[in-house]
Amino acid sequence: MSDLLPRCDKGEIWLLDWNPRRGSEQGGFRPGIILQSDLGNHAEGARTTVVVPLTTQGRAYVFYVPVPAGRDTGLPVDSWANATQVFTVDKSRLAKRLGKAGPVAMQALARAVRAVLDLD
Repeated sequence: MSDLLPRCDKGEIWLLDWNPRRGSEQGGFRPGIILQSDLGNHAEGARTTVVVPLTTQGRAYVFYVPVPAGRDTGLPVDSWANATQVFTVDKSRLAKRLGKAGPVAMQALARAVRAVLDLD
């Protein structure tokens, strides 16, 4: 494997290789939103980033944040960010940049993650 890792920015949506999975974790190739700050993403030698997986199985659940399909997001169908599954992943899992989540979705995701972690 090459040491050249993809450069990612907060709010970008990437197709990730989630394998191998365990238990209720995401598996296969699925999109996720980069949650980590660009300070962390761009730090010299930083091999990891923090992501939240996306699912097409939306739920009326406070920790699921809608992310619409479209050219900007690169998503073919409406999806939901599952704030209960925050992962630190090696950047080698980042397979392809799809697009970027809009500010409304990112603000809602920030609120959902704070709620999941009881940070307010």
